[in-house]
Amino acid sequence: MKIKINPAEWPWIFGNGTRKGIKVLLIGGAFLQFQTAHSQSGEEIFKTNCAACHTVGDGKLVGPDLQGVTTKRKEDWLLKFIKSSQTVVKSGDAYANAIFNEFNKMVMPDQALSDAQIKSILTFIASKGEPAPKEVKPENTTEEPVVTEAPKRKEPLASVNLAENGRLIFDGSIRLQNGGASCITCHHVSTPNMISGGTLAKDLTKAYSRLGGEPGIKAILSAPPFPAMGQAYKDKPLTEEEISYLTAFLGNVDAADLYTNPAEGDPLLVGGFSIFLVLIVIIALVWFNKKNKMVKQEIYDRQTKASN
Repeated sequence: MKIKINPAEWPWIFGNGTRKGIKVLLIGGAFLQFQTAHSQSGEEIFKTNCAACHTVGDGKLVGPDLQGVTTKRKEDWLLKFIKSSQTVVKSGDAYANAIFNEFNKMVMPDQALSDAQIKSILTFIASKGEPAPKEVKPENTTEEPVVTEAPKRKEPLASVNLAENGRLIFDGSIRLQNGGASCITCHHVSTPNMISGGTLAKDLTKAYSRLGGEPGIKAILSAPPFPAMGQAYKDKPLTEEEISYLTAFLGNVDAADLYTNPAEGDPLLVGGFSIFLVLIVIIALVWFNKKNKMVKQEIYDRQTKASN
């Protein structure tokens, strides 16, 4: 038995009042969603998306100190650069290329931020004021001669224990506490007695010096600014202890790389190639042994034996 509903008999379901109510709910939901997306302050957005590589007034990190940037460049330029820095760099913009080259051509990830969110970040940066003016010495002062010391050897930053723990975390021998993927899955470092790592992301052999030393490494590991890395560790963040170990390991790798000979080769690659050569030799010997005999050598041998 089918029950038919007549709209005329059920005005409380199909009536104008209900339709208006649905519209109100939809508009209200959209408004709440909009409010949620834009409820973060410029400072909060900066800390989430920018603080791993930039400071405002505390000096260079992985990227430049952003204090005063709102007075150096126009807002339209900043909006374009923040959304896609490489688009601006590849357009031939002189200022963008100068920054790119100054910071070791480290690619700034594209930011999926709205114009309103970026403007709120710029407002936060502007609120921090301008950089302090550089001290200008009087022209008539007599300066003491500057003695340039010979460059000192770059010593590893950490104890062996810290660095060794970092090595074990990097190659996956020690699992990350929150279950994240080991670093070697995507990254490689050139250091003795470590197998080749993944090639999905950058080689980290010189990451310590390239990313601004200990502050830069720790900032990136604490709040990864790179999309793939950020997604991988979104719900599985590194602990402060793990970050300290990995920072120590990368610092030692960077320092040792200047004073040690390159590794003789990847053990797996060398071993595999050696086995391949042995197999080739064995196959060649078997093939030459068979080639020197007639096709029906066994039949010939039996007949010769029978005739004797």
